[in-house]
Amino acid sequence: TSIRRTPWVNYGLVAANVFVFILPYFEGMMGRNALNATQAIRVWLGAGALNGPDPQLYQFFTYQFLHANFAHLAGNMLFLWVFGNAVNAKMGHGPYLLFYLASGVFAAAGYSFSHSVTLVGASGSIAAVTGAFLALFPRSRITILYWFYIIGTFELPAVVMIVFKLILWDNILAPQMIGESNVAFSAHLSGYALGFGATVLM
Repeated sequence: TSIRRTPWVNYGLVAANVFVFILPYFEGMMGRNALNATQAIRVWLGAGALNGPDPQLYQFFTYQFLHANFAHLAGNMLFLWVFGNAVNAKMGHGPYLLFYLASGVFAAAGYSFSHSVTLVGASGSIAAVTGAFLALFPRSRITILYWFYIIGTFELPAVVMIVFKLILWDNILAPQMIGESNVAFSAHLSGYALGFGATVLM
């Protein structure tokens, strides 16, 4: 998909997620004067997760920028980069930012309605961005990188990748096969539904 407008907001969202993730690691690099600041950061990060049993209003926004580990962050940022740049370029900066944040709130609401455990991660927002990508660019093709003895690429239609792989397999069929998991599948599905439906209406 060609991008005619530089997706500055999506760049900023990726940078914000990475920045928040690495903040605690600066503690060892700072002097004693920074101790109070780093302690405050740790408190904020801990309080920013969505508390399932008793969620606070601000947590519906802050949880979107927190990740459990590097793999969690890297996976989310990869998909945000792949799908978010084109959606940001198509929607414009202000509408895209509002869409992204509102999608995270909606996904968290869908999750907290049926779960009572803590939630962190941008995947609900990114699922909505992915649904929006499907609505905006249904005929586009996605290049997939693979490595199995050899490294190469192949292309898939976006509808196949998103509908059958990301939505149907990853969030509906696979969870039924593996049973209990700490992955917020309901938040993902809420995000996909909002992203596609709202974009079609717009």
